[in-house]
Amino acid sequence: MTDVLPSARYDLSGFGEMLAEPSRAAILLSLMDGGARPAGELARIAGITPQTASSHLRRLLQGGMLVVEGRGRHRYFRLSGETVADALEAVALLRRPRDVPRSPERAELAEARTCYLHLAGRLGVAWLEALEKLRFLQLTGGVLSLTGEGVDRFATLELRPPHWVAGKPCLDWTERRFHLGGGLGALLTRHLFERGWLARRTGSRAVRVTSSGARVFAREFSLSWP
Repeated sequence: MTDVLPSARYDLSGFGEMLAEPSRAAILLSLMDGGARPAGELARIAGITPQTASSHLRRLLQGGMLVVEGRGRHRYFRLSGETVADALEAVALLRRPRDVPRSPERAELAEARTCYLHLAGRLGVAWLEALEKLRFLQLTGGVLSLTGEGVDRFATLELRPPHWVAGKPCLDWTERRFHLGGGLGALLTRHLFERGWLARRTGSRAVRVTSSGARVFAREFSLSWP
């Protein structure tokens, strides 16, 4: 029998402490799009002073939740990796409020957003279902990869990476169903943005399908949107 408490072994209490402070939670959630932001912008998002933001950012860096990178004279902060994003999504899934009227902003996030670097929300779930229905994806041992038909279809859409990475099912906190996560989800989502088929909504990680994107979703993936 071990004499070490589970909370000590896995440091769940430390993780919970970092999320328990609303300003730190706001900072983390604002970085869920996979982007990097300077301290001043994160302070404005969290509604706190730069001095307070500096203290919170230092705590999140020490806890391994964030990393910092220098760009000239400025420092930019981002999530340390997809594992952090997955943990935040899991907490959001467990604590999702029920029977609470949605604001327009929350409705947009639920409709279509980025979960770290991949497509999520109702659109993300629908796209994964469309890819599976067309047999462009195969699930083996919990790993999602493109089939030969999937590789050929994306080649016609001018996506030909040197090598294809694997993806994984990612449980969507608003839909409570899976969207396409992992490296493959990030690669395909980046291509959708680069081709102009997806666009970000201002000041949010919510996204929208452009008119050209709607045509591509319908023609190439049999997915009508909206």
